[in-house]
Amino acid sequence: MGKGRPRAVEKGVLGQNSCVSLCGSLNIPSGPVYYPTEDEFRDPLEYIYKIRPEAEPYGICRIVPPKSWKPPFGLNLESFEFPTKTQAIHQLQARPASCDSKTFELEYNRFLENHSGKKLTRKVLFEGEELDLCKLFNAVKRYGGYDKIAKEKKWGDVSRFVTSARKISECAKHVLSQLYREHLYDYEIYYNKLNQEAGRSGKRGMHEERRSECGTEHSGSKRRRKNSEGEKIKICKVEEEEEHDQICEQCKSGLHGEVMLLCDRCNKGWHIYCLSPPLKQVPLGNWYCLDCLNSDKDSFGFVPGKRYTIDAFRRMADRAKKKWFGSASASRMQIEKKFWEIVEGSVGEVEVMYGSDLDTSIYGSGFPRVDDQRPESAEAKEWDEYCSSPWNLNNLPKLKGSVLRAVHHNIAGVMVPWLYIGMLFSSFCWHFEDHCFYSMNYLHWGEPKCWYSVPGGEADAFEKVMRNCLPDLFEAEPDLLFQLVTMLNPSVLQENGVPVYTVLQEPGNFVITFPRSYHGGFNLGLNCAEAVNFAPADWLPHGRFGAELYQLYRKTAVLSHDELLCVLAKIECDSRVAPYLKNELVRIYTKEKTWREKLWKNGIVKSSPLPSRKCPEYVGTEEDSTCIICKQYLYLSAVVCCCRPSAFVCLEHWERLCECKSSKHRLLYRHSLAELNDLVLAVDKYCSEETTKSRNKRREISSSNEPRTLSKKVKGGQITYNQLAEQWLMRSSKIFQNTYSRDVYVAALKEAQQFLWAGEEMDPVRDMAKNLVNARKWAESVRRCVFKCKKWSRHQCDGLEKVHYDLINELLSANPLPCNEPRHIKLKDYAEEARILTQEINTALLASSKISELELLYSRVQDLPVHVKESKKLSQKILAAKVWLENVTKCMSEKGPAAVEVEFLYKLKSEILEIQIQFPEIEMLLDLLKQAELCRARCNEVLRYPINLKNVEVFLREMDSFTVNVPELKLLREYHADAVCWISRFNDILLNISEREDQHNAVTELTCILKDGASLKIQVDELPLVEVELQKACCREKALKARNNKVSMDFLRRLMIEATQLHIDREKLFVDMSEALDAATCWEERATNILSHEADLCDFEVAIRGAEDLCVILPSLNDVKEALSMAVSWLERANPFLVSCSPLLPVSSSLPKFEALQDLVSQSKLLKVSLKERRMVETVLKDCEEWKSDAGSLLQDASRLFDTTNICDGLTGGLISRIECLVTRIEFVKKTGLSFGFDLDEIPKLEDACSTLQWCEKALSFCSNAPSFEDVENLMKASELLPRTFASSILWSSLIDGVKWLRQASEVVFVCCKSKRCGLGDAQEILANAQCGSIYPSMVGQLENAIKKHKSWQEQAYNFFFTLEPRERCWSVILPLKEVGVADAFSCSELELVLSEVDKVEKWKQSCMEVLGTLIEDENSLLGALKKMSQTLERSFYHLRCLGPEATCVKSSEVFQCAYCQYLVVGLISLDGGGPLRFVGKRPELKMLIELLSQCEDFCVRIEEREILKELVEKALLCKTRLTEIVDIALAFVDKDLRRISGKLTAAFKATEVAGVYDHEVDSNLKLAVARNSWKLQVDRLLEGSQKPTMQPIQQRLKEGLTLKIPPEDHFRQKLTEVKRVGMHWADYAKKVAGDSGALGLDKVFDLISEGENLPVHLEKELKLLRARSMLYCICRKPYGQRAMIACDQCDEWYHFDCIKLVCVPKIYICPACKPIKEELPTSLSVDHERSSDAKFVEPKTPSPQHTKSRKKPKKAESSLAQKTLPVTDQNNTFGCSSGIERLWWRNRKPFRRAAKKRAELESLSFFHPQH
Repeated sequence: MGKGRPRAVEKGVLGQNSCVSLCGSLNIPSGPVYYPTEDEFRDPLEYIYKIRPEAEPYGICRIVPPKSWKPPFGLNLESFEFPTKTQAIHQLQARPASCDSKTFELEYNRFLENHSGKKLTRKVLFEGEELDLCKLFNAVKRYGGYDKIAKEKKWGDVSRFVTSARKISECAKHVLSQLYREHLYDYEIYYNKLNQEAGRSGKRGMHEERRSECGTEHSGSKRRRKNSEGEKIKICKVEEEEEHDQICEQCKSGLHGEVMLLCDRCNKGWHIYCLSPPLKQVPLGNWYCLDCLNSDKDSFGFVPGKRYTIDAFRRMADRAKKKWFGSASASRMQIEKKFWEIVEGSVGEVEVMYGSDLDTSIYGSGFPRVDDQRPESAEAKEWDEYCSSPWNLNNLPKLKGSVLRAVHHNIAGVMVPWLYIGMLFSSFCWHFEDHCFYSMNYLHWGEPKCWYSVPGGEADAFEKVMRNCLPDLFEAEPDLLFQLVTMLNPSVLQENGVPVYTVLQEPGNFVITFPRSYHGGFNLGLNCAEAVNFAPADWLPHGRFGAELYQLYRKTAVLSHDELLCVLAKIECDSRVAPYLKNELVRIYTKEKTWREKLWKNGIVKSSPLPSRKCPEYVGTEEDSTCIICKQYLYLSAVVCCCRPSAFVCLEHWERLCECKSSKHRLLYRHSLAELNDLVLAVDKYCSEETTKSRNKRREISSSNEPRTLSKKVKGGQITYNQLAEQWLMRSSKIFQNTYSRDVYVAALKEAQQFLWAGEEMDPVRDMAKNLVNARKWAESVRRCVFKCKKWSRHQCDGLEKVHYDLINELLSANPLPCNEPRHIKLKDYAEEARILTQEINTALLASSKISELELLYSRVQDLPVHVKESKKLSQKILAAKVWLENVTKCMSEKGPAAVEVEFLYKLKSEILEIQIQFPEIEMLLDLLKQAELCRARCNEVLRYPINLKNVEVFLREMDSFTVNVPELKLLREYHADAVCWISRFNDILLNISEREDQHNAVTELTCILKDGASLKIQVDELPLVEVELQKACCREKALKARNNKVSMDFLRRLMIEATQLHIDREKLFVDMSEALDAATCWEERATNILSHEADLCDFEVAIRGAEDLCVILPSLNDVKEALSMAVSWLERANPFLVSCSPLLPVSSSLPKFEALQDLVSQSKLLKVSLKERRMVETVLKDCEEWKSDAGSLLQDASRLFDTTNICDGLTGGLISRIECLVTRIEFVKKTGLSFGFDLDEIPKLEDACSTLQWCEKALSFCSNAPSFEDVENLMKASELLPRTFASSILWSSLIDGVKWLRQASEVVFVCCKSKRCGLGDAQEILANAQCGSIYPSMVGQLENAIKKHKSWQEQAYNFFFTLEPRERCWSVILPLKEVGVADAFSCSELELVLSEVDKVEKWKQSCMEVLGTLIEDENSLLGALKKMSQTLERSFYHLRCLGPEATCVKSSEVFQCAYCQYLVVGLISLDGGGPLRFVGKRPELKMLIELLSQCEDFCVRIEEREILKELVEKALLCKTRLTEIVDIALAFVDKDLRRISGKLTAAFKATEVAGVYDHEVDSNLKLAVARNSWKLQVDRLLEGSQKPTMQPIQQRLKEGLTLKIPPEDHFRQKLTEVKRVGMHWADYAKKVAGDSGALGLDKVFDLISEGENLPVHLEKELKLLRARSMLYCICRKPYGQRAMIACDQCDEWYHFDCIKLVCVPKIYICPACKPIKEELPTSLSVDHERSSDAKFVEPKTPSPQHTKSRKKPKKAESSLAQKTLPVTDQNNTFGCSSGIERLWWRNRKPFRRAAKKRAELESLSFFHPQH
């Protein structure tokens, strides 16, 4: 419920616990139930406050309203339609995690590559399909890991997550276990270890492996990692010019790259502080974002479903409930048990629909609302009462005492209720409300709703249990609890110590959930509920917790908690809210004060107030910006920077905004600390009593307001905040005395920004700043006004705006003047000029002036730069006068009739009175008005009396030329037009009216004409003729209807009389009607005649056909049709009886009844038609009555036979033959009865008697021979199908009892070897009841024989277990005993003991075969395999014997070394493929053999395999003990001599190889010891070898030693560390000397080179640098340095420019040694600009150490010139001096063509081209 925004919950380390199992019955205590009285029910918040101390520890309660509470349902169920969501109930808990298989595969392959050096290349198959390793790993994690699943045998549960099959075989479970063991077990151990380390360090690390080299990271990555030693590694950018190459997906910033995480799959970035929840530091190893961890394919949620009406949803819900529980009503326990079975996945796939989260503002509320339409069933008074009820959920959030009443906007689910339409099993999953609100749920109607609740105080424990039970789901989706899609059985919570309570909500009940109370539940059937949040005063602390949770987990809140507190403080609050509100205000005051002072200390001195709210008394009227980091609403304060003006952060994350200096940041605040303090004081007065806690709060805030030493460092030392403020006040007070300067004021106000946000101690600063602002505004306004006036005076025609006179007066009215601004004197002059002109305008407006005078005054106004509002009135008066004159002139010039409106003339007359200006046109206007009034008077006189058409026409002709449009004259013209139009319409209707077929239209038209004529204002002469024509048209209309429809003869006669009276009877229509009337009279006479006599059927048919041609309703026609219909109906009913009597026709499946035949004969006497079939039916009835008499006699004979008492006497007296004879007679009579073809009651009775007699005959046939069990079983099944007509007879009862006994006896004799086995007592009891089966003597004998066999076998079994010695109870004896017992014995304890013992041994052998694996070729070879394994532990470990027969081929003179010694000497890390002693086949683990041995100790049977296994385990344990001793010694060994320990390891290694038993612990420790020994041997060879090692292998060996955890005190590690230290120390010093530009003397350089050559490590690169450093150049004999140099083109000797006095670069240079000419080289040679510019991009050419060799000259002079110069370089150059020696050395080794090629490539790039 709520707005749907997710809440966050603290995330702990994922645990591994057992999966949830269903409890048989939920034993959950109930939550409290309350029954308020009428008085208590008046105020819901008061009542909840009263019960809260008792109910809140439960987290939930139920409230049952008084009986008078019956609100009407506000929705129309017939038209209500709503959307639904599909809920997969079987996946609410038992579903796989939505993990992305590709991400898992990527990480899994990295694990394999790092640990085994290979990847997973082939698919893993299971049950013929590819196995998803990701799902398998998560499923095993769900159930607690491999070891726990193997112990509890839960592979069947695991298989549900990885395969679609419902159930799998035991073999498939074993295969799945082996696949996991092979592929994922090692990864599970690694994964758990990594999580434990991450949990201890408090970080969330996905994996601990990192990339081996920085080069493998993506370029531009700023991610920091940690290596295995914990050292920080910074992965730098490749190109420093690229900025912000990766942005955070949360805050959209590319800054702070050192704390940005990059996903190792998608390369998207997140700051660690932007994650939800945030991380304290960068995690170890690879990291993946949630988008890559989760898969959209397997994501789970409630999918939108169809839209339903209530009726359609009810039908679906009823079908679902009937499917589960049938038509009977199910109890809550049944439904609850079935629900949790479905949730836990043990039932199958179940989907339901749920109409949840329906916004009542869209779909309507179930409670009455004022704006909703009231249903007809609800009374108005009752509706209005419940509309305003406080328990109406639409009113609850805004009641008095609720803090949500200050929220303005309607939040769905919080302020506006949500509606829920549920069905059976529709669920609301575990959650608590947004912002930790209270919630209230009301069930309107339907089935109950089951709730579960965990108290808010146990929320942390609840979350921990959820994470432990569903670890894979929480790892894939950390916000799982906030999606409302996961359930967990409450019994699991109880088992883990979490209290859970339940409530069953009935219709009409309220359910309250308390803050932070986790709750969930489901519906027991179709119902309708409504819910809303509310927040009383005690919610405020919980609301703070919710807001902090939103901030911590980077979620946008539903509303701003800080804004809500401030708004509540501004409005009135009661004494109950005040204490909570005061505590919260003190908290935010302290927080704001702390952070603002911290910002000030860190250099953020700029500040600005946030814009004020338009409606500050409500929350949510305007939306605040949110922090880009934590998404918190920034209501109170924020920080912004000019580099990102649209990005805001809260005060806590100000350092994360950008990387600018703090002086560029700005603090935005809505309230100063003084204003926040005022809010606290305002709330304090509402507190009714001052407690100790409130006094402490007051003391706390008062102490925080006291001035304290808030200071920061400045150049001169320390300065306090108050000292800065006092200095500013002193400077600011002097500003007002000086002439106004805008820069001075701006600087002062800018400096004051650092004080304005503070408390009341800064009120003087705020007052001074306010004065400065007002003074600045005043001075700027004065300057602006003067400037506008001057500018307007110079540029009057440029459309500039004038200065308003009111503004000038307002500025000049300031007293005293805010500041010293000299321009205000000039402004006074403009004001005086405007005042004088205003007085003149007012005088002109009041007097009657000429228009020329007014225009002159207006021109003066236009020249003034000040705008006076009176000028507008003057302009309007001048404009009105001109418009009036134009209108009058236009009216006088009109000549057309009615061209001028009379109302317009009156308007012009009134306007001239207002304008007060004299015009000559006024007289002309008055004359025209007089004529118009005269015309109006004449028209009124004409309209007053009845009007004649001719008189009106004469008057209108007179007024045709009048120019004024008089309304009365226009009305008279309209009356005349109406009369003329009416006469024309009447004449058109009379044209051919008698010949029209649509007389109904003529009637309508004449009626309208008559009505319109009566309404005419002018009299017409044609009006009386209309009435006559209307009567004729009505008569014609009735005649047309009679012609087209059948009417009665009386109607035709009346119509003809009416036509005669209107003189229209000679028209053709009425002549045809008279002829039809005569024909109808003739037919009536004939029909009366055939009805009075019994005529034939054909006469009736002829009469009916004759009536079809007449269009008149005939009175006798119905009687004729009824007589004919009765005869035809009788014939149809008689036809089946006549057909059934015919032997040629087949018997129908639906036979006629005999009673129907009797009724047919009696009804034939009522017919009025003569028929021959009547006699035939009477004959058939007589034959049937005779047959019924014969059948009754035969049934009496059968009854007498069934009453036979002595069956045994009957067998000897021919009872079977009597039955056979009677069956033959019955079948004959039955056949005769069927031939009639009628449904006779005696036929079923005859069939019942026949089938019963046949069964009795079959039962009597078993008396002579013993039947099989199948025959008896078939006979019993046949008896169940027989009719119960003769079930009470003596013969039937006796036979059925005998057959039942026969069935029991045959079951004992013939079925004892099957699974359904009876006991000896049952057999003896059946034999004792043999009197019931006395007619079956052969079966009695067989039963006695079976009892004897059982007793004999039972005695043998007893002797085996209780008489024989344990060594005599061997396996070969018990197997035959089992076979005989299965064949002959009854059910007994001895048989169960034998079967159980054999089954245990066989299962144990099967387990041994599975453990030994490939060693077992068949079942009989188990003993041999155990002996073979035992022999492997006895084999010798000597070298030659290890090699077997091949050792004899080795010559004695040859030195032989086995593979194991070679393995240790060479020092390989792994032994690929195994050695020659490697045991062939699968080696079982020792712990599995021990477990098998423990399983067979309680066997009663002696088996040889157990003895061999016991001996094998003892040897293996002894071997393990010896190996453990050797390994412990090897691991603890730290000395130099390795020969002794190597020999022991060789022997131990060969022993483990040759042994057929495997122990994981010993093997792992031995491999570690061997690896350490190999490492030591490699280090020894590295340091003691003929060649000195380089630094790289030394560092590699040290890294391997750290991986192997070589102890620091180890000899070889210490030696290797010392060599590294010495070498690194010398290398660092050598690099420093190589770049010192000759500072160190050559003798010391040579000493340093000699020292490097004598080091135990070879440092070639540093030695080369030093040798290059020892080379000298030029005539000054100095090494290469930063001075520019040039090379001789003959000898290649290098010279400094300054030594040979060169100023610029010549084209060709020959040194003095090569060309000893005394003339100096020209110093002003011209150098080609392009060459010189190119030279700076070419690396300097390194001179050859041997100067005697001259290099080959290049062909191009440009290249020579470019290469022979060494320019002066600085630190910022691309080729800096710091790398000069290296570059010289590199150049001397590279061919010249490489440099030329590189330069050509550079020149091809656009940014290397010179700009011309």
